[in-house]
Amino acid sequence: MQRMKIRRATLAVAVIAAVAVPTPIAVHYGTGTADAAETTNSVIGPDGMGKLLSDKPIANLDPTLASVSARADRITYRSRSLGSRDIVVSGALLTPKGRAPRGGWPVVSWGHGSTGTNDKCAPSTALNADGKVDLEGYSGFVAELLRGGYAVAATDYEGLGEPGVHPYIVADSEARGMIDAVRGAIQADPTLSREWFSVGHSQGGQAAIAAGELSTTWGKGLDFRGTVGLAPVTNVGDIYGWGSPDPVNRGFYLLALQGLKTIHPGLQYNQYLGSQALKLLPKAENEGSAQIFADFDRNLGKKLSDYQFTPQTTAAYLQMVPWLNEQSEPKGRTPGPMLLLQGDKDPSIKIPETEQAVRNARAAGTPAEFRVYPGKDHYSVLTPRSEGGAATDVVEWLNSHLRR
Repeated sequence: MQRMKIRRATLAVAVIAAVAVPTPIAVHYGTGTADAAETTNSVIGPDGMGKLLSDKPIANLDPTLASVSARADRITYRSRSLGSRDIVVSGALLTPKGRAPRGGWPVVSWGHGSTGTNDKCAPSTALNADGKVDLEGYSGFVAELLRGGYAVAATDYEGLGEPGVHPYIVADSEARGMIDAVRGAIQADPTLSREWFSVGHSQGGQAAIAAGELSTTWGKGLDFRGTVGLAPVTNVGDIYGWGSPDPVNRGFYLLALQGLKTIHPGLQYNQYLGSQALKLLPKAENEGSAQIFADFDRNLGKKLSDYQFTPQTTAAYLQMVPWLNEQSEPKGRTPGPMLLLQGDKDPSIKIPETEQAVRNARAAGTPAEFRVYPGKDHYSVLTPRSEGGAATDVVEWLNSHLRR
């Protein structure tokens, strides 16, 4: 998998964690008015879901983001694991410069691509080579959203940056994190609108689709307007079949299995990995995706045979495929439209898989469209129109679906 300005790679599936809720930190709200207090109370979900717990400025923000942000804070907020435990999730809140429009800044809930499963991979705190927070390499795309007049609530996802294990590509966990990030962001800054979009890349594209599907249930009380997935991870089971993944994605196959085991504890790794690949599992747990890319894809991926990274029996294969697809196929109707986009040179996300996701969404009753960008790969599709990418089109599409 190629790497451009972004330091992660993609793909894999997930884990569920039980986490204790720490004592809330003092919250700094945008206003001290009665209206702000009313907004705070009314935007919180049932049983306190999405309640803002802390709000602290990000002091070492990447210059690209600092130049277009009126505020950039790390927030923590309450959510719930799939095991029904109260948890704390972290993320970043960024707002555009200038005066908010009437009704407030519309919100993009941003889902990042794969960064790994270790806490050091949380985008709201991870530092780049210059010692700055750049949301794990997504500063350029997020800056385009801010320039377009959108506040950005960028969840880290459950288990990244806060206690617990990261449920990597477990759909409902990601969706709850994205939706509750919007609730927390509105409490932190009541100048934000309740209008929101779910937008994400790669793993985050899959998360954005899931968030749209939960927008009328978990997201009740907010005003959902649509879903955008850039190079979204869909139909994961079809990717990891016999003779697959190829050397580009073998490190992420290990993460996929670790994630599956958290929701299917009876899974036995030796049914899905050869003996040499089994020895690599601990390292995959402790590295960020950039290191996984270097250690597994470039090096070990070339040294080990296909057999090391495939189900070892027909029964294991037939079990794995539906488990993975269950987490990554659009299957529920969303109340807003959907736009999926990718480059035709993407080595990880194949066009037929995304086309199938569009068909699945349409079959569920969601208006969905698909755009392909010639010459763009998994990451360069995030660039603006002037560079042949999709970022400008995304902002224009968001604008066209705001409530007028």
